[in-house]
Amino acid sequence: MSIKIQEALEKKFQSHNVIFWYDERDELKESFDELVLEGVEKCHIQRNEFEIKHKITSNTSDSKFLVYSNQPKPKPNENWLLDLELAYHIFYTDQEAIILQELGLEYNFKELVATHILFFKSKERVDKLKELLGKGDSHNDIRYKMVAVSLNTDYVNLNTFIHAHGTAFSNGNERLQRDLERYELSEFYWTEIFNKFNYESNSPSIYDFLVEAFSDNFNLSEKLKLSKETRLLLSLWKDTIMYREGFDKISTQIAIDLQIENVLNTLPLEKAVTDELFKLTDKKIIHDLVQRLIANEISNDALQNLIKQREHTFWYEQHFKSFYECVSYASHLQSEIKQLKLDFKSLEDGLKQYTSQLYQIDYLYRKFILNYRKTNQDSILSDLAEKIEKLYTNDWLLHYNDKWQLVIDSLKSWSVKDSFSQRQFFKKHVQPYIDKKQRVFVIISDALRYECGVELTAILTKENRYESEIEGAIASLPSYTQLGMASLLPHESLAIKAGTDQVLVDEMNSMGIAARSKILAENSGARATAILAEDFMKFSANTTGRDFVKNYDVIYIYHNEIDDTGDDTTSQDKVFNAVENELEFFKDLLKKIANMNGNNMIITSDHGFLYQHQALEESDFTSSEITGEVDKFNRRFVLGSDISGDAAVKSFTHDQLGLKSEGNVLIPKSVNRLRVKGAGSKFIHGGASLQEIIIPVVKVNKKRQDTTAQVEIDIIKSTDKITTNLLAVSFIQTNEVSDAILERKIKASIVAEDGTLLSDQFTYTFDIKEENQRQREVKNRFQLTAQASGKYKNQRVKLLLEEPMDRANKWRVYKEYYYTLNISFTNDFDEF
Repeated sequence: MSIKIQEALEKKFQSHNVIFWYDERDELKESFDELVLEGVEKCHIQRNEFEIKHKITSNTSDSKFLVYSNQPKPKPNENWLLDLELAYHIFYTDQEAIILQELGLEYNFKELVATHILFFKSKERVDKLKELLGKGDSHNDIRYKMVAVSLNTDYVNLNTFIHAHGTAFSNGNERLQRDLERYELSEFYWTEIFNKFNYESNSPSIYDFLVEAFSDNFNLSEKLKLSKETRLLLSLWKDTIMYREGFDKISTQIAIDLQIENVLNTLPLEKAVTDELFKLTDKKIIHDLVQRLIANEISNDALQNLIKQREHTFWYEQHFKSFYECVSYASHLQSEIKQLKLDFKSLEDGLKQYTSQLYQIDYLYRKFILNYRKTNQDSILSDLAEKIEKLYTNDWLLHYNDKWQLVIDSLKSWSVKDSFSQRQFFKKHVQPYIDKKQRVFVIISDALRYECGVELTAILTKENRYESEIEGAIASLPSYTQLGMASLLPHESLAIKAGTDQVLVDEMNSMGIAARSKILAENSGARATAILAEDFMKFSANTTGRDFVKNYDVIYIYHNEIDDTGDDTTSQDKVFNAVENELEFFKDLLKKIANMNGNNMIITSDHGFLYQHQALEESDFTSSEITGEVDKFNRRFVLGSDISGDAAVKSFTHDQLGLKSEGNVLIPKSVNRLRVKGAGSKFIHGGASLQEIIIPVVKVNKKRQDTTAQVEIDIIKSTDKITTNLLAVSFIQTNEVSDAILERKIKASIVAEDGTLLSDQFTYTFDIKEENQRQREVKNRFQLTAQASGKYKNQRVKLLLEEPMDRANKWRVYKEYYYTLNISFTNDFDEF
């Protein structure tokens, strides 16, 4: 105790020359005697008041005085030292006074400390409170900060208290409520909640309050029990990272107790889509969208608009994103297939139609299956998945590849000399870089089909300082790895080695990295080599990587993620996941190349692939009888000598396929498979379907200047005054999203100039591609808090637009629009 008294007095003497100390219980005389305070003369009142008074009043030095009494403080009319006490400072050493001195608070807060004395029994609580206290704090301010310490919150405001309290309750922790009662803070806490939210109860509890708040904001009853401030309370809770989990749990329990499922069963979809309080709402919306889609009772535009409204709701990202995207892609796919009505005139016409539009169907199917697998849900989506599978297989794959087969059947030979042929890849795409003496990196991804290349191009275009463009090419036939890889190398002739499926490039073996490096070195006319992508990624960009790169002008980099996954019967169902992994890998690979001063990159493939997720039916297989000497028997092609089949297969000689070797090739027509024991049948390639033979050629160039920008967002502002507690705002996306103009995500709210939030928050991603500006208008109504018409009335406020910071879970200011608050007091009243 004496140490605390010493420290407290030393601090007091920094601002006072004379201090009176009344130890009325005579408990600290020994502490007084032990005190040694530099520059301070100690005086003990023992019927010597006149002497002490004279000493103090006649003092002309810098001496300070500590006047101690271990007797009860005399009454004012009997106190000879009263005038000095009033002129200087009184030091108290009762329990409350010691606490006040430690906190740096004046003695008029003694009653507050006494009322909540148990709160101050903990040094940890006192220390935390001390950190929060500020100059000029009122009794109310201090109690708020005591509640913050009791609830262990980082912020001192009522909304945060409720978020913390509700989260603790959701985790089965009722200690916070007991602590508030124990520290005599409960009455203050619930009074503040009543004042702000109009919650009243004889036995208030956090759960009872939250049930009413959720009920009001779900509009279960016409007349609201609580104030409109609860809307902001719940909105902020969902956006608070620390307490989001608590909101999830509380909402789930309240949904059970309020029987929200029964309410949702009768609620129209268009009304349900506005609710953000219950996880069940998303399940209801998804269910209704699926049923309408299956029954063809909703247009694609209407469905996409409804899903867009859910994009930034609480449970979307963590729980339902894959569900919504699954439904979205299904609707897009169904819409695209319904609009199809075409025929193919030639090989080149098929290439043109597929690369300009038709590839989207295979892209949408891939994305649908990918998200369907992510949901791990058969019950809610199974009927939709079955419909999409049948639609994709029968109305797209089979029907249009049957039409495409008419073109294949009419061919006398396969195109190998046209500019769109894979066989012309080196001359058309690589040779120009050699001629201009520019280094080029050629990345070959096994089984990267065209639609995957389109997505890759879109991804790279969004990467700043990368320019990317794509064109299609027709792969060699049969569309299998060895022939496709050989076709991409510089060559005069290709041949299939007798009795095998191996391909010779100008009579040189082309199997493996070493063989391809040799061919590149001998045939390219440049310093050229080949390397596996895995080995390339092991290089240090600034040392070993640059040492490697500077020795070559042409570097072929090979990667095999998609084909390796699809060819394995145990992993073929994951082939679309492999595509996602491959696209992500490309971003890392291209950045690695750029860090080695590589600016020119080409990404292509040996062949595409066919994939159908559901098990194939008997009709998907052909029972063609193959006769002759067979060298290679694949589900999609047969190699051999003097081989033949029936009308179910298309026959080519090696010469017709541009090969300098003897033999025949049989290709099952359309998308049919040959039966091969032990081989997978979902993922296939080797045939002549659009999906197997049309490959991407993606050219990427690293630039020194910015190549992308985000859309700009503005508002239509008709007034600079806010006169009601609802502010309608029309946001305008000033330009449409394109390859180089990217989407922008914003968070908007009304904020006072001191930073106080005065409304709910509106989060939206502006990604509209419409040319008409009126179609790029998005409206939102902001609900203002009671403070807007109270504390901040007639003050200037701002509509604050924020955007997320890159690689950080924070927001930065994007734009600000200023208004003056002029809300009538009548707007503070809820409806009667």
